[in-house]
Amino acid sequence: MIWVYIVALSFTTIEGVKFTVQAPNMAFLSEEACQAYRVNSMTHLIKTKPSKLAKAVSQCFSLPFKLDKGILG
Repeated sequence: MIWVYIVALSFTTIEGVKFTVQAPNMAFLSEEACQAYRVNSMTHLIKTKPSKLAKAVSQCFSLPFKLDKGILG
């Protein structure tokens, strides 16, 4: 099983201000690692959003993955 972290951003463009995300979509070997990264990522996004209208939504979800064979399923 792998855990995938995804984030979606919505914001109003403000000239000269950028809302950046580092590695917004990542995979982890455990849910705990994914959730820990999610907490840190969302904290950063909330602190750096360019306006009150900016929104970020994230989630960790699992996918079946056979690590020894490198295939989904």
